[in-house]
Amino acid sequence: MRRITTAGRGHTRVLNDLMQNLLVTELLVPSDQLWVLSPWISDIDVIDNTAGQFAAILPGLPSRKVRLTEVLIELARRGTEVRVLTRDVESNLVARQRLENVSGLGARPTVRTHANLHDKGILGDRFHLQGSMNFTFFGQAVNAEGVTLTNDPHAIAEARLTYNTLYTKGVGHGSA
Repeated sequence: MRRITTAGRGHTRVLNDLMQNLLVTELLVPSDQLWVLSPWISDIDVIDNTAGQFAAILPGLPSRKVRLTEVLIELARRGTEVRVLTRDVESNLVARQRLENVSGLGARPTVRTHANLHDKGILGDRFHLQGSMNFTFFGQAVNAEGVTLTNDPHAIAEARLTYNTLYTKGVGHGSA
């Protein structure tokens, strides 16, 4: 288990690197199911591909920073059941629309809203990142935040059972 705390003084290298490493690992070995819980969500930069170092993992994308929605859409296309849970607020609209309006063939992330959601985190098959951080610019670079990363299989299984029990009602793979 690892705890990361930010001071709210701009981007934190350790937190940005952690997010990048988790999502690159997901692209290499996709989880069967990936939960993203964030009451407020933006299309933040999550992978720094400005030097083109991830071209083999994300073919076709130019050398630039890769956004959260792009990664989630690609994971859905690779067979991951991506479930995004957020609030129905105007500030989430851009990210929600990008996830819901995926064109072309293949699966797309499932996006649901929950009026009272306050839980935050990302849960894959091999990790659970949870804490106070929303996946927004303010969560990433402005607010003082704390997140905990675990790779304990029992904790991951417990979180998956909880998320599926609490938040799956009406959620289907590839539907909006």
